[in-house]
Amino acid sequence: MRNDCWLSLSLFGGTALARSSPPQAPQVWPLCTQSRNLLVCLALARGGSRSRSQLAQALSNAEAEPSPAASLSSALWRLRRTLESPPFKAGDLLTKNGDGQLGLRTDAPLHIDVENYLQLVLPVLALPLEAVDVAAADQLRRGAALYVGDLLPGALGDWVLREREKLRHHQLNALGRLVSLSVRVNDAAAGVRYAEAILDIDELREDVHRDLMRLLLLAGQRAQALRQYERCRLVLRRELSIVPMPETQALYRQIVAGALSENAGAPTPSTPPLAELLGDARRHLAAADAQLMRALPPPRGCG
Repeated sequence: MRNDCWLSLSLFGGTALARSSPPQAPQVWPLCTQSRNLLVCLALARGGSRSRSQLAQALSNAEAEPSPAASLSSALWRLRRTLESPPFKAGDLLTKNGDGQLGLRTDAPLHIDVENYLQLVLPVLALPLEAVDVAAADQLRRGAALYVGDLLPGALGDWVLREREKLRHHQLNALGRLVSLSVRVNDAAAGVRYAEAILDIDELREDVHRDLMRLLLLAGQRAQALRQYERCRLVLRRELSIVPMPETQALYRQIVAGALSENAGAPTPSTPPLAELLGDARRHLAAADAQLMRALPPPRGCG
């Protein structure tokens, strides 16, 4: 096997397998749905092994053939033909133990973005926040940048849903920590980017909406902070049919009060966009107060 030839497997945001053999440009190798699922299943367990039943489960949401056994055998044959073509040979990448379980060699010339991601992110997440120094923070940023999309978007098998949720959980934790680190060094712009990235993954995180409102206010973007509350309010109403929590409304009131105070002392009228936002703010707060009053139990009689 030539030591200057290697494979690259990208799993975030979709699956792509490429082969690099300098001085030639990397070549992308097409994979059918079954071979792709099989390779992803093996890649996520690199260093371990998968039983035939586990591999068959990975094909359950692919374009299955009539016989599951025939489907797995066919997918394995196609995958071997792809991975073990020259300069690679049998055994360079795929291994098989005595029980018939399959795996990917840890020393194989194969780069996997998910593997690199976990190696960068997990050690930093294991540290207390106060122990994260400049080097660790940079490592966390580099790792989080590798997460460009969910694992196998569109695939619905139980095995991929579990792995997808696990990686999404790590990314949300990584981004949350990056928000905290940005606040620690007073980098509001970076904090805004990471908070927005969290909401791109899970827009129902009301605590992150509040963080983003504070960061926008810290960055001097009061109007954007007010708009962020409106975004939060609309998302919660659309997805959960609820209103923002009292602490979110309290933060909103605080921002509105600051804007009104500034506007009262300003020598010139407020610009139309901010004036409109303040008008909306008054209406939203009045509606929230009315809804709260309706939710309170009626007063008891004096008897």
